[in-house]
Amino acid sequence: MTSISRLSKAVKVALLATTSAALMTSAGAYAEEQEGDGIERIEVTGSKIKRIGELSPTPVTVITGADMMDMGITNVADILNKLPSSTVGISPETSNNTIFANGLNQTNLRGLGTDRTLVLVNGRRFVAGSNGDSAVDLNTIPTAMVSRIEVITGGASAVYGSDAIAGVINIITRTDVQGVELDASYIQPEQSGGEESQFSLTAGGNFLDDKLSTVFNFTYAEQQELRNTDRDFLDNPVTSIYNPDTSEGAPARIPYEGRKPLSWINEAGTFFAGDGGQYTFGSDGAMREFDYGEGLIPGPGTNGNYCGPSCEGYDPVDYGLVRTPLERMVFTLNTDFEINDNHKVFTEITYVDYTSNGESTPVFHTWNPIMADNAFLPQETQDLMADTDMEYFNLYRIDGEFGNRTYNQDRETMRFLVGLEGSISDDWDYSFHAQRGQLKETTLWKGQIWDERYEQAKDAILVDGEIVCRDTDARAAGCVPMNLLGVNQASQESIDWVGTSAGQTAKTTQTSAGLVVSGALFDLPAGYVSAAFSADYRKEESETNPDQALIDGTIFGNSANPMKGEYDVTEFAAEFNVPLLSDMFLAHDLALDLAYRWMDYSTAGQDDAWKVGLNWAPIEDLRLRATRSKSVRAPNIGELFSPAGQTFESFTDVCDKINVELGPNDNRKKNCQASGLPEGWNPSDSWYLSNHPGSNAGNPDLKAETSNDYTVGAVYTPSYLDGFSITVDYWAFEISDAIQYIGVDTAVRYCYDSESLDNVYCDRFTRDPVSGDIVDFVQSPVNSASFDVKGLDIEGQYDIPTDSFGDFRVHVIATYLEQWQTNPTGFAEDLQVDVGEYTDPRWKAMFSLGWKYDALSLEARSNYRHSAVASNDWKPENNNYNDIPSHTVWDFTGSYAFNDDLSLRFGVLNAFDIEPPRNPYVYDGAGYYDTTGRAFFLGANYKL
Repeated sequence: MTSISRLSKAVKVALLATTSAALMTSAGAYAEEQEGDGIERIEVTGSKIKRIGELSPTPVTVITGADMMDMGITNVADILNKLPSSTVGISPETSNNTIFANGLNQTNLRGLGTDRTLVLVNGRRFVAGSNGDSAVDLNTIPTAMVSRIEVITGGASAVYGSDAIAGVINIITRTDVQGVELDASYIQPEQSGGEESQFSLTAGGNFLDDKLSTVFNFTYAEQQELRNTDRDFLDNPVTSIYNPDTSEGAPARIPYEGRKPLSWINEAGTFFAGDGGQYTFGSDGAMREFDYGEGLIPGPGTNGNYCGPSCEGYDPVDYGLVRTPLERMVFTLNTDFEINDNHKVFTEITYVDYTSNGESTPVFHTWNPIMADNAFLPQETQDLMADTDMEYFNLYRIDGEFGNRTYNQDRETMRFLVGLEGSISDDWDYSFHAQRGQLKETTLWKGQIWDERYEQAKDAILVDGEIVCRDTDARAAGCVPMNLLGVNQASQESIDWVGTSAGQTAKTTQTSAGLVVSGALFDLPAGYVSAAFSADYRKEESETNPDQALIDGTIFGNSANPMKGEYDVTEFAAEFNVPLLSDMFLAHDLALDLAYRWMDYSTAGQDDAWKVGLNWAPIEDLRLRATRSKSVRAPNIGELFSPAGQTFESFTDVCDKINVELGPNDNRKKNCQASGLPEGWNPSDSWYLSNHPGSNAGNPDLKAETSNDYTVGAVYTPSYLDGFSITVDYWAFEISDAIQYIGVDTAVRYCYDSESLDNVYCDRFTRDPVSGDIVDFVQSPVNSASFDVKGLDIEGQYDIPTDSFGDFRVHVIATYLEQWQTNPTGFAEDLQVDVGEYTDPRWKAMFSLGWKYDALSLEARSNYRHSAVASNDWKPENNNYNDIPSHTVWDFTGSYAFNDDLSLRFGVLNAFDIEPPRNPYVYDGAGYYDTTGRAFFLGANYKL
């Protein structure tokens, strides 16, 4: 048997030992295979050393591709986001209002951010899913190609480099396909909206006397949009209002259930007249009094901005998406060519093309003067304005003529990898690869308008009995007057004159190469000292090219500037596994794991990462493990090179005469005077009366983040209870110099509240050398934040085979969050304790009970989120809706194999139709709770 085929067989044996029949299981089991006198080494996530026996020195959760499809999962992100150790990153449920991100599917281990979760494919990096970013878009991974997913939730920079602070997700693709396999699935929610369908064709085989093996896959998947109006609980929202009861001790805010349109703006246009009345326009364009329906919402504050459900104001429930639509095609071709018994060439080719559409309200205008001589004014409006001496009125309007604003996103990903791997000797292996991946993004904004043309077209007057635009230059340029007084009053010609679309193209390129050499160094009494040495080079490039209209800022509400940035990194790493004791009293085995990586970034400079781990099995049934590591994350291109875009902000200058005395210590006063501002200084009167110009931009001076983390755990697999195992791991992350976006108000405050002016904040703004006024600022990311996160992972499984009633399986995986603290600035007063809030509940868990009898498999599965609060800073006087109850969703699924070639999958998801908690913070899911509701799925797989 060749070295390559023996290795493949060893991997299969190892997988049987680790995954068993479970959906997810901790990889703490053992696998050994002997063939003659040879013992094979296998590589697993978390290490580049090919090991004998024990699969992982660190906690690894394994998800099998087959079980993922049995659950009705059509996207890799969907299963990862169900893990208790993970939080939803960017997804179709969370990205609708993020123009360049809609449709993305990224996961977020430990909730530490998608850029701190490293996604690998077959142990190697994959091109980023969004321009300027580093996180991988899981839409590019077809579920039919997934053999298994290995999730290591712990710092792994010493092994894999940057971005692995929170952990690593390694997606292993299938290599064992023989023949043609057709697979189709469909999910139908009980209420329409959010339907999902997927079809895939997978083909593979061996050719050229079994020297060449190939696996090809084509996947088409579609996810329909989900709107507020598609679900009863979204169509009847739970928001909040100021409490009408203003007595002492009453909470300031209370829940409000039902629709509450805005009372001062609508699609027909509304205005307030000099007689104190509010008016709007009917479908015939005639003026009439505004209908408040059930009346204005009673109470203080902004309550009067809203009215009852039948009010004819603007109702946001009618606009926007809860989940963006997603349509994708994925082509994958992987090949292995065996040169001889010891060496092979392998390739991986991926092509992905998918589209997604975000959507929001039509353009709107809240400062929209209509002059008294406007030619479209009805006679009754002219009379009203004359009677009340109005030269103009301000029209508050949602401009539905141009349709909803949509953000059409097309992403095209191409990746090609070629590699060579094999054996150098009986004890040493090598693997070399080079790859190039490229992402092309095309974004098109529809439903937009030219701001200047809108102003010109609405200002219509009569000239010689003809309605024309007032501006003569605009008339010469083709201006068509537009009637905004009522719905559907504007002519198509005027809509065409004012309406437009705009776009942006972007390109991200990743070029990398890596070499790994691994094997046995020498023999100790307890076994061989194994090692892996690696060298890596990677270059990341990104650029954006917006339309000129976006650069000039001449369309409604959108502007963008071109961006171009790049960096490269060279890395060298070494790992060692040192067996210390073996087959001794209280030392079935004891081994030391060491790893070190040196990195040289063209942007962030040199850095390093390391890991020390200890694996101890005092007896064969019990394994104890501990790791201590330093991980890093280098800033990505967007954080470094995002172009400056103008903005205007209103903020407080803490050095003025009043605020300089209100500092938390003596630093503020001392630093203000040290910067040249005399005691008793105040900004100029004009500064106080205006918003101040500045810009939002990247920060090329960013350095790498650093995480110090550790894990201590145990794996217990009692020999007297066959099929039972339990894993417990305590983990902690302490991240410093974390990259945080800082606004100008924060920068000014902490520039002067710091011990000296030598800090990351003072460079964010500029003062006039004469007046002292702040005349410019840059809002950008800085290395100011920190994270302190601790918790416990528990995973247990019990397989119970029976002779007469089939085989049973119980599996549970849970995470207890002990501590979650973050500080965006480094100042004590900004410490945020989030543990126990709905974003970071104390407990999250998955439970499954499975039964298999001959060709039939059934499973009940639940996802649990512990009860939580909206805010840990809540006080009774704030509101009366801080508590959020626990939440459990049950899925019931099954499969039946008619024969070796045909199988059927079926099930009901969210079987009890559990809605998100009826709380103003999360009634719409907020990315944490299911919004699809009860849904039915059916799938089939046929092998030709």
